[in-house]
Amino acid sequence: MLVSFIIPSYNSAHTVARCLDSIYALSLKPSEFEVIFIDDCSTDNTCDIVTEYQSQHPNITLLKQPKNNRQGAARNRGVSIAKGEYICFVDSDDAVAEGIVTAIRTAKELQTDMTVFHYGNASEQGVIAEEREKLSFAKGQIFSGVEMQNKHAYWCSGPVAYVYSKDFLNTSNYPFREGVLYEDSDFIAAHLYYAKRMTYSAELGYAVYYREGSTTHSNNYKNQSDYFLLGSRMLALYTIIQKDIDEGKRTDDGIQEFADGVLEGAIHNITMSLKRLFKLDDLQGIRSFYDRVDAHVSRRTLYKDKRLYKYPHYWNLLAHIGIRCKYTSIAINTCGALLYKAYRKFKNR
Repeated sequence: MLVSFIIPSYNSAHTVARCLDSIYALSLKPSEFEVIFIDDCSTDNTCDIVTEYQSQHPNITLLKQPKNNRQGAARNRGVSIAKGEYICFVDSDDAVAEGIVTAIRTAKELQTDMTVFHYGNASEQGVIAEEREKLSFAKGQIFSGVEMQNKHAYWCSGPVAYVYSKDFLNTSNYPFREGVLYEDSDFIAAHLYYAKRMTYSAELGYAVYYREGSTTHSNNYKNQSDYFLLGSRMLALYTIIQKDIDEGKRTDDGIQEFADGVLEGAIHNITMSLKRLFKLDDLQGIRSFYDRVDAHVSRRTLYKDKRLYKYPHYWNLLAHIGIRCKYTSIAINTCGALLYKAYRKFKNR
């Protein structure tokens, strides 16, 4: 089988038909592709709609998650059972276009790890505005992921603008982080780092439908804690890359520039999380921020640096004499400690 389309979904009853119709309007033969639809415990009739499509299209697989664990877990599950040589991730509120077929066939022809294709934003009326300038690559030109990021800076932080070799995804062994928002930025950065063969397809292959009120644009404890967690993952990825450079495992041109970009991304995410944390005016929200971060980040590992040992104690003292609660102090301290580590790496790079 040529390609697997993996669609994570939660309460997408009003958009899923548009998404599936766009896939089945492509020029691919039914034997060339499969659709793996993973429902993340929807409370509407999303699954009923997909079941109706199954009656007409036997190449749709519907999976239901045992608990809501967000898009990362759904995509990982889809990859684990995919039969296609290539993987395309599609969000259930978006739509694909014929250019994605060109990108898939190009990936097959050139045996790429990743193929990036042109995408645009769309209004709910279906009007597509191609916001990115197309790259002027010669057809069939091959480059690495590092070259792509350093020289062309086109990459999309979401996973939907790429065709991936399934073998490459398995070899890179860097799955999506599960149970969190912003699960994809470090996923893309890591796979650009590992990709040895990439190419670009200029045909429009995907339409992103922007939704007002999206959870990723709101200011709540989940958004801010998960923004922090993304920063921590980017910092961990930078550590891996820098170690490879220091040990001589990666000597390709531009690799240090790429590593510095990952570190700068980590610092940005951590800084923004710390800044927005002060805007949380709900004590329960602040406590939830703390609990959510604490579940994913080991403070024992975080405070390895001797200069950080004493700070948790001082922050807890401040909590008793004026700061809202101990959760506020520890949350701020956790952000500050990770930011401190990031800046030290930046200074010593």
